[in-house]
Formats: sequence, structure tokens, C-alpha cells
Amino acid sequence: MLGAGGMGVGPLAIYLKSEGWDVRGCDDAMGGPMAAQLATAGIPLQASLETGNWTPQLVAHTSAIKTGHPLREQAVKANCRIMRRGELLAEQASGRRLVAICGSHGKTTTCGMVITALTAAGADFGYVLGGLFRDPSLAPARATTSSDWLVAEVDESDGTIGGFSPEVTVAVNLDWDHPDYYRTEADLERVFAELFQRTRSLILIPHGNARLHRLTQGVTARVLTVGEGGDFDLRVVAATHGSSDVEVGGLWAKGKLTLPVAGSFNRMNAGFALAVAQHVAGQVGAAPLGAWTGIRRRQDTLFERPGLRVLADYAHHPTEIAALLGLLRETHLGKLIVVFQPHRHTRTRQYATAFREALSVADTVIVLPVYAAGEAPLEGGSSESILLGAGVDKFQLVQNRTELPRMLQTCIKDSDAVVAFVGAGDIEKDATSFARDCWRAPVAPHAPADFANRVTPFLSSLTVLRRHEPLARRVTWGVGGVAEWYAEPATVEDCVALLRAAAECDLPVFTLGRGSNLLVTDDGYAGLVIHLSTEHWGAVRKVDDLRLHVGGGVRLKELCGFAAREGLAGFEFLEGIPGTVGGSLRMNAGAMGSWIFDRVESIEWLGLDGHVRTAKRSAFDATYRDCPQLHGAVVLSAVLIAEGRDDPSSIRAKMEKMSAQRRATQPREASAGCVFRNPPADKAGRLIEMSGLKGDIQGGAKVSPIHANFIVNTGEATAADILLLLRRVRGVVKAERGIELEPEIIALGKEWRDLL
Repeated sequence: MLGAGGMGVGPLAIYLKSEGWDVRGCDDAMGGPMAAQLATAGIPLQASLETGNWTPQLVAHTSAIKTGHPLREQAVKANCRIMRRGELLAEQASGRRLVAICGSHGKTTTCGMVITALTAAGADFGYVLGGLFRDPSLAPARATTSSDWLVAEVDESDGTIGGFSPEVTVAVNLDWDHPDYYRTEADLERVFAELFQRTRSLILIPHGNARLHRLTQGVTARVLTVGEGGDFDLRVVAATHGSSDVEVGGLWAKGKLTLPVAGSFNRMNAGFALAVAQHVAGQVGAAPLGAWTGIRRRQDTLFERPGLRVLADYAHHPTEIAALLGLLRETHLGKLIVVFQPHRHTRTRQYATAFREALSVADTVIVLPVYAAGEAPLEGGSSESILLGAGVDKFQLVQNRTELPRMLQTCIKDSDAVVAFVGAGDIEKDATSFARDCWRAPVAPHAPADFANRVTPFLSSLTVLRRHEPLARRVTWGVGGVAEWYAEPATVEDCVALLRAAAECDLPVFTLGRGSNLLVTDDGYAGLVIHLSTEHWGAVRKVDDLRLHVGGGVRLKELCGFAAREGLAGFEFLEGIPGTVGGSLRMNAGAMGSWIFDRVESIEWLGLDGHVRTAKRSAFDATYRDCPQLHGAVVLSAVLIAEGRDDPSSIRAKMEKMSAQRRATQPREASAGCVFRNPPADKAGRLIEMSGLKGDIQGGAKVSPIHANFIVNTGEATAADILLLLRRVRGVVKAERGIELEPEIIALGKEWRDLL
């Protein structure tokens, strides 16, 4: 595989290796993340085609390698079969049911989302990505012998698109591009029309795309549209700079989803992924893109601190650049600085004016020399052509790239800035170098955004760390803003690193379980939210005949199920409480006259000081809905002791009886459980009902007609709606009954004294 370090050849090499081929790789400039992926796959890199007694039968190469290249000439002399990368992929796909991702922009992102969505839906398939996932633990390719489904990008740039006959074609878009290969725009349209004619089963196109609609007329495959008003109907309801709440319908089962992407183009890519999952797997998973981490060099944040964000993106066509910069303008109010490297002289000549118009959204544009990709210079195809007629204050040309860091430091001085490195050549080296310089620069002490800089080197690869994480989807009420930082640690050491870094940055910390008994304000939480995932902290094991060792991330429903199977009685009351063991211990959760601390023998927890402690039940002052010693703590595990032993069927009967009682007396709509503490010798629900407040409404929030101490989300509530209703209920009960109710739930984002 010649050019194995590239984003096209490298993944195909890994796919072939996983199919059983003996694969070797060559590249003129090997290194970086693709080299690591090749090494993981067991693909050696060598400088020559022939090594020892090993001589290849087939040599495949990137289209950037032309006739006359020394390694290609070696293959000619050795009588090897020689193919371009796209030709070899087409040959491998010929006997499979290919899902071909094609179009001018967004192929790699869409392909990655399709892979993620199919995996979530439980499908069996192989894939070849045209890039790298942002998560290095995810391979860019995988073969399978148990299914004939294959997902792959189909590249039109070199004409090899003509060798594919897909089962399903996903055409994400189509713009005039690659003038080095296609003499006219009609030539480019023709190869896509021919691909559509060869597609056997299904063609997916964006709703409202006139060009693709025209090119799919008369084909034998079924043509369906994706997007608002399309056959697969996807409508955005709400969006932040990192996620989108959407309603889906049409050929999808009607419902709502939260997608971990922002921007119309990313939502469309996600829509294609969900449509493919529906077609191939017959379903869309409950969280179809829950594992989506993104694609490397697509809006990659390389460095971030207050006042500065550095990112890199592969965009190299005017449409892509305009979409990227439009998104950055929407989500950032400060100065936007773009470093742009044009890709190919032919593309630069074709789009010089369009590049200038797309880039003009930025406050400052620094243009690097063209990345030739093997092309000879052309008149009108240099970087200077982009600057013709551009304002000298906004556009700058830099020929000596060693001057770039100094120019950027001048631009960002005393500014709240985003620096975006944009292009498909070797601009990544400039981006990485500048980000590295930023990491080394001194920063203000105790800056919250410095948290990632401090903690990342100490985290294991399995730990999740994200900024600006939406919390509404993580709490049972379904409302609230974002967390400044969100982490899912995989080990105790990860927890310690997170807490110590948070302390160094004066960053408050909150440990989140299932999100019941919690109100997140619409402003969100300006701190670190730690969540112990079931994956790493959800183990339950027997210690002896009566005792269980349970992880802090164990869900109460799973604990009850395990205890019932083992014939351990006394945990039945926990069935139906939407919480984890850690959260329930913090709140001393209870029901039906029992508390979880009734079952505690000992607890292991991590304090905010980063020290792990273990203590017996007697060390804790567990009271009604509270355990003060666990405030701010991360509960790692607990040893729980059963009340005794019983027949499993008898235990399940008790659980079902309690569950039926809950269903009869508690609302089914989204809530946080009981809102107010019961005052001495009375019930909060009775006082609210006696005050005539059952069914009272504020926006999308409502006092439950079934149980007055529940405020439910009817579907469109905000945290502000709930707070207004909570204040009104509290005020009316105080005025009419003379009792001031106190919240039972926790407020995250502000203190109750400030909210009430």
C-alpha cells in the first residue's frame, strides 16, 4: 500500500489486513496517528517494496502517486498488479452489499456517523472510513465474515467512483469540484448520475437538493430524501454549540432525539446515518449517536483556555469553509482568525473568488502557499489569486511559515479569539505546533478552562472528558443547561486526577447519578460534573451469603434484580427508584418506609481532597433524604447486607406489589420525584393538595394531579418554568397553611437560598 500514511490508503490497508491479507505499507512521510493505527493492526512499514524474501503480488497506491514515482516504478519492474486505492476498494466491495457514502463534502463525518449508528443498532457489518475517529481506540476500518454489509466512502476526485455498484448510495451533497480531473461541471454530474443508475436498492439525498433530485430521476433504486419535510423527516427543536434536540418522523418512528452535534450540516449528516440504520438494521437505537466522538481534523479543538480556542478542520472547498466559519460565528462572539492553506492549484484557480468570499466572514485571514498535492503550478492558481481585491487589513499572505506563530500571537493579543486552521494539506503541522506553543505558555492560575490542560495527561484512555455537556438529557426532569466540564472516569486514579485538578482550578465538583431528585438551572453548572458510568462502576458481586459488594454506578433496578435472583431480601423497596447506588447513598434514598442506609455495612468514597476512605455504617449521620458526610464525595462502592434470605419468586412478588403501588400513586411524566420535604407530622403532598394546587400549570411544568408533591414536565418545560411553579406552590402553602415547605431535591447551578 503506497501512501499508507494517508487517510484513504491507511484505512483500506487495515481493512485488508483484517480480511487476512499479508499487507505492508510505504509512505514518503510516515508518522503520526495513522502510523499508530497501522502498528496496532500489525502492518509493517518499509522503504522498499521488496524486503528479504517477501515480494508483493499487488501494489495499491494513492492517486497522488503518479507515473514515475520510484516505488511505483519498482512495482512495474517487479511485474506486480498495480491499482489505485479506489479501484482496489471497488474490487473488494463488488461481492458485498455496499453502503456508499459519496458527495463533495462531509463524506468522512457522515461515514463515521453511519458506523456509529449501525453499531448502536446492533448491526453486523464491515467498514472503511476515509479518516480517523477522534477516539484513537476506534479503528478506521474493520472486516467481517458473518455479514455482507460494507460501509465505505466513495471518492469521485480521481474517477474511480465508476467502479462501484452500491446496494445503498448516500449522496450527502454535490458541488462543482476537482477541475483537475473533470473538464466540465457536466462531466462531474454524469459520473454521479451513472452511480445512481448502478445503485441496486436505495438512494438517500438531502430534501430540497435540486441537483441531486434531477440526477436521480429515472433510476431503478428507490430514492428517499432526508431533512425537514423529507421522507425521513428531521426537524431541529433546540440547539446549543455542541448538541441538537430534534424531532424525527416520516419513515422513522415519531419521537425526539438529542444528537451530539451542532450546525445544520452536521445535523443533516446525522440524519443520513439514522436513515441508513433504519434501512440496514430495521431500527434506530435509543441513543444512535451516543458513542459519537467525532472525526479527527473535523472541528478538532487542539487548545482551549479563557480567551483563546485553537481548532483545526479539513475543509478545503468554499462550501465547506463557509459552513464551518458560519458555525464558529454563531457560537463565538469574539475575534475569528483563520489560517487557510489552499489545496491544489487547479482548485485554487477555479475557486479563488469563492474562497475569498467564504473566508471574508473572519476578522483576520492568513493565507499559506498552495499545497500542490503533486500538481505543477498554474497561472491564477497561486495563493495570491485569493487575495486579489481583498482588503489588506483583513487578508494577509505568508510565504515563510516560520513567521506564522509571531503573526498569530500579534492577532490574539488582548482578544477573545478563536484561531481556526483550515485546509486539507499539511497545515495540520502548523496547527499542532501553534497549539503546543499555547500549552507551554504561562496561563493565569485557577482558570477553569485550564482544567483540561492540567488533568488530561493523568487520565486513562477510557475516561470521557467533555466541555459544555448538556445536562437536560442526563436528569429525570429533562431540563437545564450545560456543565462547564463533564467526566466519566474509568478508574479510581482517574477520579483522583479529576478532583485534584478541579481543586487547583477552583472548580466546583458535583457527582451525578441517574439525575433524579435534581434540578439543573437553565444557566447550567459552572463546574465539573463527574458521572460513574455503569460500564466501569456497575459491578455487583456476592461477598458471602448475605452481603453484596456494589459499585457506585450500579443502578438500583439492577441491584434489586441481582438480589432477587440470589434470594436476598430487603432490597425490594429500591425497585422503581431511578437512581444509582452512589446517588442514593448521598440522598439516603428511600420508599415504603425503608431507607438505603438500612442496608449499608460500609462505604468506600473519594473526598474532594483526593483521598480514598472506607467507613462502617456507624460513621455516617444518615437522616431523612440526606447524608452530610457524602456531600461533594464520589461514592466508589459500598457493601450492602441483606435483611435475610427468601425464595426469589417471593421477592419478585414483593417487588411487583411495590411497583404497582408506585404506578397507582405516582405520575408517569418526567419528574424529579417528590419536590418538597415532608414537614414534621405532616405530608407535603397533602398540604399542596389542600391548598388547591393540584393541576396548577406554569409553562410546560405542572403540579401532578396524581400526587401533588410531584412537579412534572409535560414535554416543553424549562427549569425556569419549574422554579416559578415551585415558588408559587411554596408561597401559597405558606400563606394558607402557615408552613414553609423546604425543597427535598438538590439545585445544581445556584443555591436554593438564591432561587427561592
